[in-house]
Amino acid sequence: MSQNLVDDFYALTSLVSPERVSRYLYTQGWDLVDRREGLLEEWAEPTTQNREVDSEIYLLPINEQYRDFARRFVEFLKAVADYYRIDAHELSHRLKLDDADVLLFRISGGQNSHDSVSLDEADGVLRVAQRMLKLSARYTASPGKEFTGRMKPEARQYIERNVTLGHTRRGSFVFPILSGPRMGRGAEALFARRVVENLAIGLNRVTSISEDIHSAVSDEFAPLVIALADSVHDLSRVQGLQVVDISFRWAPARGVPRHVPDASLILESATIRQLGMTGPRVREILRGNYDERFTADTQRGLMEKPAASPAPTVPTTEFTEIRGAVIALQVDDRKISDWGTQYSIVIRSGTREGALDVQIPVSQNNYELATEAHSRGIMATAMGRLLRVNSGYFLEGEVIFNDELSR
Repeated sequence: MSQNLVDDFYALTSLVSPERVSRYLYTQGWDLVDRREGLLEEWAEPTTQNREVDSEIYLLPINEQYRDFARRFVEFLKAVADYYRIDAHELSHRLKLDDADVLLFRISGGQNSHDSVSLDEADGVLRVAQRMLKLSARYTASPGKEFTGRMKPEARQYIERNVTLGHTRRGSFVFPILSGPRMGRGAEALFARRVVENLAIGLNRVTSISEDIHSAVSDEFAPLVIALADSVHDLSRVQGLQVVDISFRWAPARGVPRHVPDASLILESATIRQLGMTGPRVREILRGNYDERFTADTQRGLMEKPAASPAPTVPTTEFTEIRGAVIALQVDDRKISDWGTQYSIVIRSGTREGALDVQIPVSQNNYELATEAHSRGIMATAMGRLLRVNSGYFLEGEVIFNDELSR
């Protein structure tokens, strides 16, 4: 190996930790043969039909105080790179992606454009991608709010700190946009995952607007769906752009979220223009114009307007236990003086008369568990005193999650 290549691997040791490499190997199917706590780990190459007997064993040093730690770490990284037949730069890229969700924009502008695009196309697509992420970050920080005014701190910090552009890839020219902090843990990582989840759900709804406009904007995602439809329409202004393929690759270290569409969205120029034209129609429905025409039709006897569902009955006991799905997560610094915490969640619990949405203040630790429960579709239980506050419901008590959630 040339000295320059050796230097590349030594440079990589200053960017990644043994713990991060260990986590990457685990997600990639390598076998942990033995671990000597605080000293080293023994890893075997992934077992395949062709490697059942001859898998090599490599020693990953853990203790950075060892005199020859750097040399042994370089040897280990070089062995991993050799297994995948890649260099230090590509290995660094893969290690970073392990903690990041990736939004992939694959664009095509015509013939002979598999490895390059015009500067105007690149600029136009990246502007739209950035706007989509900002919209999803605003929505995640403040569901149901308008997309105007100052960003909430967590949304602004996410855009500034945790969104980066990765190396382009071959194949009709691909922009990988990385979402997430360097270490995939803590509140910032949880917020970053929720932003990309919401964006995936919102874009999937956008593509279904032309088929079923009411289902696409029938719940709390409606403001995000409308704003994203306008962003998609902006792609029609990019000169020469013919096809955009938008897909998501989820961080192996965090797992694939449940109940989030994982199919790629292939948008041709005609489809992009059509989706943009649906924006005014969607807003018309949300403003209530559709409901007014519905009322007019019932007055003419054309159809019968269904009666409004009665409000759910609130338990009157001093101590209440509810169980349901986590449907919303909120962070609001203004609530610290009242609640003693800035974090709260909303659990949707079923009653005989319908669904009951209950807001519950939680600690940061329970907020992180609730985020995982929301991502994986796991139910939560809350116990305490249930109160009616303005037009909603509020519970003072504690939240219990299933043991299967990581702690």
